Amino acid sequence: MMNTIFDDVFRTIIEKMPYLVVPLINEIFGTDYPDDVEIIQLRNEYHEKNGEIITDTSLQIENVIYHIECQSSDDRTMAVRMIEYDFSIALDRAVHNGRDYIMEFPKSCVLYIRSFSSLPSELNVRVLFPDGTEHMYRVPVVQVENYTKDIIFQKKLLMLLPYYIMRYERYAVQL
Repeated sequence: MMNTIFDDVFRTIIEKMPYLVVPLINEIFGTDYPDDVEIIQLRNEYHEKNGEIITDTSLQIENVIYHIECQSSDDRTMAVRMIEYDFSIALDRAVHNGRDYIMEFPKSCVLYIRSFSSLPSELNVRVLFPDGTEHMYRVPVVQVENYTKDIIFQKKLLMLLPYYIMRYERYAVQL
């Protein structure tokens, strides 16, 4: 997928002001990290057989890995892309003891900067395994438009501010 200017803004915020992501993670995942918690930025490029996978951000706070994708379009393949990205992140960090492996998937979400009435509250992929078991892979969806400017400041979600103006995009033609 091609990078957009919105991806660049998101990545720049994460790279230059990573502390701004802490309140967003607290909001999405119900955590209570302090503003000054140590954030370790992880690599976001993974080389797979079918090509290179580049995520928007992958980071670690304490012992937890987080993965956040910023979306400006309602890409119907996003659920599958998320499991692909998360698999690459988990595989990169797999722990093995002899022939056994443990792969821990990151806590992930998709941040939509435009409003789409058709968006569910989470993206789902039903994974069927050869032994007959299945698992529903769920990724929370966050829409910037659901946050007023007052709530953004109240909850310190300042990294959403560059996208706040997007809620007025549909009125631009009228202006």
